[in-house]
Amino acid sequence: MINKNLIKLRANVTDRATGMTGSITHWTMNMSQQVKYLFQPNGLDPETGQPLKKIYLEDARLEVRPEDYAFVEIPFEILGSKVKDTASGFKGMAIEFMMHTNGCFHVVIQPKGLIKKTNLPAQPHDFDLRSCTGKKIQTLTEEERAEDVRQRPSPVGDAMDAVRSSAPNL
Repeated sequence: MINKNLIKLRANVTDRATGMTGSITHWTMNMSQQVKYLFQPNGLDPETGQPLKKIYLEDARLEVRPEDYAFVEIPFEILGSKVKDTASGFKGMAIEFMMHTNGCFHVVIQPKGLIKKTNLPAQPHDFDLRSCTGKKIQTLTEEERAEDVRQRPSPVGDAMDAVRSSAPNL
């Protein structure tokens, strides 16, 4: 485990580059311990009525108050290890973590090898860490897991895919 001083999720901040104000909705950490944040600007698109597009950025772009930071304990030893999603059987190397606004903690898994048809690497996918197994992943009892799910529900769908496709700075 490592402790990192990170911007709190839901903190109200300003992006120095765009001048936009908004909230931090997610953070990610890769195998180099680099952290990026998903920033949701305040407001709606006047043409569509939809929320403005989120921006994936680093903390150096943000105006943040000292009280907007908190230490977070992260099971960093999992990154770089082999993991498997128990529901789908998807397996590979844990390459990144993603923390969601309501506390759900996901791991991004990169499978090994290439897709025969394209000769390109398979796409990574993110999964709720609680649904994964691996030598470095702590196993929870059914009671511990139920309580953890109650306290930190998992979002539905492939959240990282949505982040990667909608965030302009990836």
